[in-house]
Amino acid sequence: MQGWERQVAETAQRFRALQERLSSLSITETSGDGAVKVTVSAAGLLTDLVLRERWHSEPLPALAAEIMDCVRRAQARIPDLLRQAMFETVGSQDPSTHLLLAEAGKRFPEPAPAEPRQAGRPAPDSGSDWDEREFLEQL
Repeated sequence: MQGWERQVAETAQRFRALQERLSSLSITETSGDGAVKVTVSAAGLLTDLVLRERWHSEPLPALAAEIMDCVRRAQARIPDLLRQAMFETVGSQDPSTHLLLAEAGKRFPEPAPAEPRQAGRPAPDSGSDWDEREFLEQL
């Protein structure tokens, strides 16, 4: 096997190892109040969704917005996850590494700032003395 053939074979092997590693990685994000927890794959697909019971009393649009916010925040962490996995398996010198990371950054950008929360539902760590979780647990 010539030098360039060996190099191509080694690069292909490193990318196969990267693909296997990425297939087992996931990212989990939780809402500020812990009521929504999502897990996404390294490809950005939702793989798990956990809702605390208190959502039964929330309007569906609020629930949907909270889920989507968690998904977007999880997906925004994918480029860093890919960067670490790629640098450890393929290396930082391969030009395709930088192309793939740039594409991941475009596909999974940082989420826009969250919409203002509805009145009557304090934001996590808002300084309010009222703790709705404690109230709901007493019901």
